[in-house]
Amino acid sequence: MLYAEDLTVGQRFPFGSYTMEEAEIVEFASRFDPLYIHIDREAAAKGPFGGLIASGVHTMAVYERLAAETVWSQVAGIAGKRFEIDLLRPVRPGAVLTGYAEVANVARREGRNDAILTLRSEIIDGDKTVLALRIESLIHYARAA
Repeated sequence: MLYAEDLTVGQRFPFGSYTMEEAEIVEFASRFDPLYIHIDREAAAKGPFGGLIASGVHTMAVYERLAAETVWSQVAGIAGKRFEIDLLRPVRPGAVLTGYAEVANVARREGRNDAILTLRSEIIDGDKTVLALRIESLIHYARAA
């Protein structure tokens, strides 16, 4: 496991990849974000994006999956504290999403054995960033004695 003292500003965690299938986009949105642009191919074709797109919440869930596999499987995390999210481009069926998380800051909390880890991350489809975010999480500062 990596602890706060093991991390350095600029350290990157490259993500694996995740393919957004149309059936999954529709299923996710049907349950959590049932807008026509996410669930109705014909109506979405006439809408502002010219076709079906994934919900931003779904794209964020994919980020969390990739981050869990890459970052949180290695870093001694405690809990998330804050997200700042920018949805930059629509995610369409067939998109192959990848990206990275980069350490932006590690700040030990005085009198505690934890720190606030700030990550800057991007989710990328091809050569275009579709989601950018900044996340703050509590992590363990040092290995238990």
